[in-house]
Amino acid sequence: MNMKHHISKFRYAKLMAIVGIAFCGLAGCSETQMQQTDAADVIWQEAEQFASTGKWSNDSQHMDIMGSPYLLATGVGKPVDDAVTTVKVEKKGTYTLWVRCRDWLPSHSPGQFQVIVNGKSSKVPFGKAKSDQWQWIDGGADQLEEGVAELRLRDTTGWWGRCDAIVLATGGFEPSNEKETLARQRLMYGGVSYKIKDMGRYDLVVVGGGPAGMAASIAAARHGLKVALIQDRPVLGGNSSSEIQVPPMGYIGNPPDKRNITGIAEELFGKQGWTNFANSEKMEDVACAEDNILLRLNTRAVDVEMDSKTRIKAVIALDVHSGQRMRFSAPLFADTTGHGWIGFYAGAQWRMGQEARAEFNESLAPLEAGNRTMGNTLYKAVIKKCKEPVSFDCPDWAYQWKSGLDFDKVKSIRSRDTIRPENFDRPAHGKGWDPGNDPDGSLTYSFWVEYGGIENTIQDAEHIRDELFRINIGLWNYAKNHNPATKDKNQKRQLVWLNYVPGVRESRRLVGDYILSQQDYDKQIVHDDTIAFTDWGPDCHHPEGFWTKGVDCIHAYPGRRTSIPYRTLYSKNIENLFMAGRCHSATHIALGGTRVMRPCAGMGQAVGTAAAIAMKYKETPRGVYENHIKQLQDTLIKDGCRLMKKNGQMREPSE
Repeated sequence: MNMKHHISKFRYAKLMAIVGIAFCGLAGCSETQMQQTDAADVIWQEAEQFASTGKWSNDSQHMDIMGSPYLLATGVGKPVDDAVTTVKVEKKGTYTLWVRCRDWLPSHSPGQFQVIVNGKSSKVPFGKAKSDQWQWIDGGADQLEEGVAELRLRDTTGWWGRCDAIVLATGGFEPSNEKETLARQRLMYGGVSYKIKDMGRYDLVVVGGGPAGMAASIAAARHGLKVALIQDRPVLGGNSSSEIQVPPMGYIGNPPDKRNITGIAEELFGKQGWTNFANSEKMEDVACAEDNILLRLNTRAVDVEMDSKTRIKAVIALDVHSGQRMRFSAPLFADTTGHGWIGFYAGAQWRMGQEARAEFNESLAPLEAGNRTMGNTLYKAVIKKCKEPVSFDCPDWAYQWKSGLDFDKVKSIRSRDTIRPENFDRPAHGKGWDPGNDPDGSLTYSFWVEYGGIENTIQDAEHIRDELFRINIGLWNYAKNHNPATKDKNQKRQLVWLNYVPGVRESRRLVGDYILSQQDYDKQIVHDDTIAFTDWGPDCHHPEGFWTKGVDCIHAYPGRRTSIPYRTLYSKNIENLFMAGRCHSATHIALGGTRVMRPCAGMGQAVGTAAAIAMKYKETPRGVYENHIKQLQDTLIKDGCRLMKKNGQMREPSE
């Protein structure tokens, strides 16, 4: 925003009243700090709001944890172009430079950068610290003249340096490392807008632009609803986007019936296959063809406003480039975020981790409940063919493998049984899996390079992603420099890109009136309120992921169709909240079969269609189940979906 503010106590109190924060209740904002504010000239510049971000990438995926979008230097060993902006200095003086950044691996400090003010670089290297926490680093003081000052971020390593914000301040002002106080400082100094822009009222607000969110929005719009579709990334598709590139799978059965999820899923995704990736541009065209949809990309939902303890009034979102806050109001909301953020903000009941075996009588579940989940994967790498040999000097912070003996011998052992493998509940950490004779080191589609299930896939998401950087760079080094089967093929090949947005398999699951469980797969229950199905079967990866020694995956019942009931698609305690995709109501085991893209799209279409019925009859999502479930099913069939019958056959769109 390139703004500087000098804020009095009076204006500060007024500002807090505007944004709904009581002046007297400010956590950590003491009288001394207020006096410092009065005495200081503060220039606050968010990194993502630079006029030119160069080749730095806007990374918004961790802002619920660390507080903001930030710029990430994604150079894969080659420093990226500078990010550049100007700020207005209204008063000559001695300004201290503060930079909020993170050293993502303090033992090696891979991601370092400089901040250059008016052509003069700070003597302090940023991205080098004693801890891996996001923190403000004092870059020293210097004289600034009244007028316009230029700021530059200069990447010096090319290894994922990261900058959140820059502050230039006089009068002893120090930006806070305390999360709530820092959020207030961003409001005070223009890091984000203190006014919330009203975006109007909709019939349905859908948050999350993956397969479930797209299908929900399109279905609702085609049935006459005014829809706001909010997506925090620059593209649609979620895990199946061109950005992340997980193939949009769903069918794993056998001939003669190869047809899987139909309806809107067929419009979004092409032919199914492990190398048939989705196209975000095509998916956006499908969504934008609907006049009733307002699509907001690069927009992150950050909060909700409530009408009551059980009813959402509006979603509050942030433009991740400009810092503009927005309000989207509606009578109905759909959480298709994957992480279940809207439900979390609203106080919806949710689960995360593994249920105990006895709770749902699941033979594949552990005896005792636990926090572990499936992990994350960086799916996309770009390897360039060069005319001449090109070297790769592996950084010492990457994991090191120099011979096949450095890996575990067996890459993958999959269990088709319905009995839980022993190594899922005891230490099973190995040396990693050998990529074999793959010249890419399996980086270009490395679904098995997985990490994070032993950590928290929400709270620890940034660290999980950084560990995946270390694993993937180590695998490329092995393929490029050490693997006898591939190093000659790789002499003229160069790794030029590694995706920084992981595909996430599992996190929060919101609780509905029904929780899908392994029993649904065991007994092939066809519910009276069936609205979609999966035949993927419970596909539950070992929490150790890439490091697993022994059985790495439970994949029971592949090809066996299982009904998904409508009751898993609305919140048990928030009366106007739908959910679809991997945050729908299911156990850890059951989610293994519904989390893939085509079933997620099927759930989404059911939610969008149910929202239209709810609006027509002035019902809640639960009211649609209680009073209009047959109409919902008939409408889905009419719109091209397939539903299961209790006799094991399928109800086809032609019926």
